[in-house]
Amino acid sequence: MLFDIGIFYSVTAVLGPIIVASVQSITPTYATPILNYGLPITYLIEIIITLAIIKKIQLALNYYTKTVLVQAPLLVWSFNIFLFFRVFLGINYVNPIIKVSAPVYILNGLLYIIIIVLFTQVTAQFYRYKNLTISKSAELTNLQAYTSHIETMYDDLRRFRHDYKNVLLSLEGAVSSGNIKEVQDIFQRVVKPTNTNLDDQTAVLSHLENIENIEIKSLVYNKIMTAINDHIDVSIEVVEPFKISPKVKITDAVRIIAILFDNAINAAKKASTKEINFSLFTKGSAQYIVIRNSTVEEKVDLHMLDGNFKGISSGKHSLGLRNLRIILASYPFIQHNSQSGNHSVTQEIIIH
Repeated sequence: MLFDIGIFYSVTAVLGPIIVASVQSITPTYATPILNYGLPITYLIEIIITLAIIKKIQLALNYYTKTVLVQAPLLVWSFNIFLFFRVFLGINYVNPIIKVSAPVYILNGLLYIIIIVLFTQVTAQFYRYKNLTISKSAELTNLQAYTSHIETMYDDLRRFRHDYKNVLLSLEGAVSSGNIKEVQDIFQRVVKPTNTNLDDQTAVLSHLENIENIEIKSLVYNKIMTAINDHIDVSIEVVEPFKISPKVKITDAVRIIAILFDNAINAAKKASTKEINFSLFTKGSAQYIVIRNSTVEEKVDLHMLDGNFKGISSGKHSLGLRNLRIILASYPFIQHNSQSGNHSVTQEIIIH
């Protein structure tokens, strides 16, 4: 609203004095009645020009209100004060507290229009590239961790393949001698620990193989490992191949899942039973992203996750939920459901 008013008052500051001066120079005698009767036409012209300017910067303005406002509120509100001052200048010109000449007033209006357009476009572009850089950096970090884990698994499997013949020979000797105690000892000391270690390392990756977006796969892997390091029991369900809908920007999909996971980890690690369940699946023509986590509370007040942008806890959690709401506002075909009970919260994203 302040943008619209600021631009309108700036356009009025430029056109108003020019129109008044032009009419007065052409017909000084009838200038007043002409200006009074022509006022609606003048306002219509000014509104059309204002709408044209707003349309020109609409994309930047949308990004500005949805992203810059969230990430740099102090900058935005400082500029809002600057826009509000434009209203004061308009009122001052009509009912002067400080005398301002028409040329200065026109120049001021032009400068305001230029500054508003440039400020919106520059800040929107800056934060767009900043967020893209952060997103790409996070994706690269996740992918490096994912790749590193695969390499570690490969080395472990190679060592196991090298050692398993010796293990079999030891078992063969024990079995041939009929020494059951020795067989049990070899199994408990060598075979069982190795098998458990391999199961632990392959479990995460085996559940992620059906995620076809490498950005999401590497992100989910990273979040799972973070949860495991926080001693949270994590279960993953991606039964069938899953690729995020092309209607959703992959960067937004990554941010949505990251926010859901961060919130789940933050809540689960405080619960007595630390659990997270994450699933991706397609049902009919809709895609589902579902994450359930345990909580300290028996039932969380879901109002805290809704309109007031408050999370289960303060700080980054609240900001994450607010950012989630802002992202989802750009996708009217995405449904966000929340439910709580039995010491758990379930967040469900449905892409129709």
